[in-house]
Amino acid sequence: MWLKYIYGIKYLMNQVMNYSKIILATILLTSFSQLQAQDVDPKQKKKFEKIDANNDNGIDLDELSAFYKGKKKKNGKDFDAAKMFAKKDADNNGKLTLQEFVNKGKKKKS
Repeated sequence: MWLKYIYGIKYLMNQVMNYSKIILATILLTSFSQLQAQDVDPKQKKKFEKIDANNDNGIDLDELSAFYKGKKKKNGKDFDAAKMFAKKDADNNGKLTLQEFVNKGKKKKS
């Protein structure tokens, strides 16, 4: 009698594991497709790589400031690297990822 009980539990656990694998695969595929949908413009990626002087796949404020030093906006004003960095650093970790760099910046809270 206990043997049937044990085999029943084992069967149920195998079924749960199979469904878990399917769910995990679905989540991973969904995440991957979302990343593909957010492909980065090659020009933006090249600019990011140029600014990332130490090639650590992140831009810090010093790198951004050095890149924009002496450069002007279309309206003739100097670039404010600190303001731009603060706007784009969505997770406030002191580094801009490629995705943060190409995004417009943080949304204003209403």
